[in-house]
Amino acid sequence: MQTTNTPRNPLGFKIGIHYAWVIIVIASFIHMAGGSIRQAFGVLIVPLEQGLGWSPATITLGYSIASLTGALLAPLTGMATDRYGAKPVLIVGATFFFLGAIATGLISEVWHIWISYGLCLGVAQACFNVPILTAASYWFRKRLGFGIGLLQASHGLGPALMAITVGTLLVTVEWRTAFWSIGLIGGAIMFVLIFLFKSRPSDIGVRAYGAPEDEPIQEITDPHIARIRAKAFRKCMQSTTDFWKLVVVHHLGCVGHAIVIIYVIPIAVASGLNLVTAAGVLSTLAGVSVLTRFTTPVIADYLGAKWSMAIMFMLQGFPVLMLFWAQDAWQFYLFAVVFGVGYGGEGSAFPIINRQYFGRGPMGRSFGWQQFGAGSGMATGGWIGGALYALFGSYDAAILLSTIASICGALVLVSMAPTTKLLIPNWEDALPPEARTASPALSGD
Repeated sequence: MQTTNTPRNPLGFKIGIHYAWVIIVIASFIHMAGGSIRQAFGVLIVPLEQGLGWSPATITLGYSIASLTGALLAPLTGMATDRYGAKPVLIVGATFFFLGAIATGLISEVWHIWISYGLCLGVAQACFNVPILTAASYWFRKRLGFGIGLLQASHGLGPALMAITVGTLLVTVEWRTAFWSIGLIGGAIMFVLIFLFKSRPSDIGVRAYGAPEDEPIQEITDPHIARIRAKAFRKCMQSTTDFWKLVVVHHLGCVGHAIVIIYVIPIAVASGLNLVTAAGVLSTLAGVSVLTRFTTPVIADYLGAKWSMAIMFMLQGFPVLMLFWAQDAWQFYLFAVVFGVGYGGEGSAFPIINRQYFGRGPMGRSFGWQQFGAGSGMATGGWIGGALYALFGSYDAAILLSTIASICGALVLVSMAPTTKLLIPNWEDALPPEARTASPALSGD
């Protein structure tokens, strides 16, 4: 068995850095390609409303279906990741991404977008988010915050680039062409990157980054043992109150920012901004979020995730109130900068708080349930803004709801246990001897 931490990559030649950083780069590009098309959905509302006569509520139902589909499937993709590894799940996600993007470019009726965008890209979302975060947590014994920070920064950079790109394409070429291009180019890139992706360090015979040199390389190849470990870990996690609070926190945070992400462009256009300028508002807040998407996990890794996240939830919530009086372009861009700080940090430290609470066990189902909370929050926020607009004739109620959701998320975080101590240090005690590791609290590598 190979024991070096400077492995050969899947193409066969040596590389000079730990493959954990290669995994982060690959995952970042998949994150950018897969997440950006969903996060930039707001750019499509005005063209579809004006060109095809559809209402914002019916258009954004596609976004909500995508988020809800991703939420419902997230626990299943988490289970599949724990059982089969991240790579097979990512392949399924890339396939549905390609099919969904191509099919969205063919829509002619509003229910078409509910299927092409809602169902297909919802499946892709579930197959991307959970395996990527799970795999990243396995590859790092130390500096997880730095690695997750780089990964989460890409999740902000993708929408920032996509929003302005799609906005520009929509005023130069037909929107159908934009989606076909995204499907073909993005799908091809993802399949190439997935080929180089590895679920665990043991897949290429190395230790996790930062693991001691004398630590045996752990390979759990017996599917029965893997299922036993995953079941025991899940049972211990779900017996804690804070596990379910994390699901609630994810939900509330995503309700808060989904309203802004989806409706800030229609709000800006209604105030007199043109489509490209309004798309720039979304790009700006997404671009600013890159900074805190990177720094928040790093800070959380050293100082504790609970209070780092609570502060970011408040910084996401209160700036939304600026939309009540924003009228000019500079006011919307000022809002984008201020909101982007909290938005970027709000969800980026979840892998860190999971590590601090639960250690290094099989995390797929944990992330799956929390992505369920996130996806259901995105679905709620994505749809309710259009529903409230239809009810009241303005986005004021949605703006207020966004602020309330984020502040409630901060309050739930404050009520949780300190992150200085593992909540389930002895989760392997009930396992048979052959399924245990040398360091139970640090297992899962």
